[in-house]
Amino acid sequence: MKFNQLKLASFALSAAVLISSCGGGGSQEKSSDASSEFDAAKEQVAADVSKVLKDLPPPSEVPYLLMNAGAEFDPTIVNSLDKIESYQSDETKAALNLGVYATDIGYLASYEKSELALDYMGECQKLAAPVGVAEAIDYGMIARFESNMENKDSLTSVINDVMQKSGERLSELEELNSAALLLAGSWIEGVYISTTIVNTYPDDLPEESRTLILEPLVKIVIDQKTSLNDLLQVMNDVPESEAVNNMKAELGKVKAIYDGELAEVEKQISENTGGFVLKPSTLDNLAAEVTRIRTSIVE
Repeated sequence: MKFNQLKLASFALSAAVLISSCGGGGSQEKSSDASSEFDAAKEQVAADVSKVLKDLPPPSEVPYLLMNAGAEFDPTIVNSLDKIESYQSDETKAALNLGVYATDIGYLASYEKSELALDYMGECQKLAAPVGVAEAIDYGMIARFESNMENKDSLTSVINDVMQKSGERLSELEELNSAALLLAGSWIEGVYISTTIVNTYPDDLPEESRTLILEPLVKIVIDQKTSLNDLLQVMNDVPESEAVNNMKAELGKVKAIYDGELAEVEKQISENTGGFVLKPSTLDNLAAEVTRIRTSIVE
């Protein structure tokens, strides 16, 4: 699936040529045909992007995997709610950080921090309007979240629905750039949480024991390569903008690490016969790059 801007441009150019070079009713008819083709192409792009949005992992997936792997809750990892007001006046910042907070809510819900997760959900309404997805985080959705606070699985289901409805709404409005940025913020936050947990895991255990405990967490991060490729596909599909191009370049640096030094690790994992052990240090460069990008998003 690709967003073929040349194709869209050719439709637009064809329409312009037909309008300028032909006269009478024939001109209007051909212009109408070209316009219909252009609209159809735009609709196809929106449909294609919407599909990829649905195929990407939901924001609760990585936190849930971390929790199942035995990672302890760290309250300092999530982005502070004190910053929300500073994001409201910048649509790019609002979209990226709405994605960040969505994953944070998934993290909180996975560890049954329901009251705090509800606070985050409520505050995210302030970013939903600037991005154009106020309908996705309305009082009905918050009430649904509140009524399921005793059920961790239901809470994660609610935040996943929020992200899906946000993507669908942005596709309907043809705000595909904001949809891509929303997903980028969510993906970056998931990997940031994962790598931070690995890097800050208590080192009061023997190295061999610590490595064995952290190995499944390291693998969770390695496995995010597939979702990164899907995310970059979205970034390539949507219309170009400065914000999208900047984030695409940043994610490209992360992809270079996955395709470079981590590619051999991935191969060793797939061919492992029992002697290969993933070490926390494997993620050092990836963690540094993701932390740098995340800092630029939330600062």
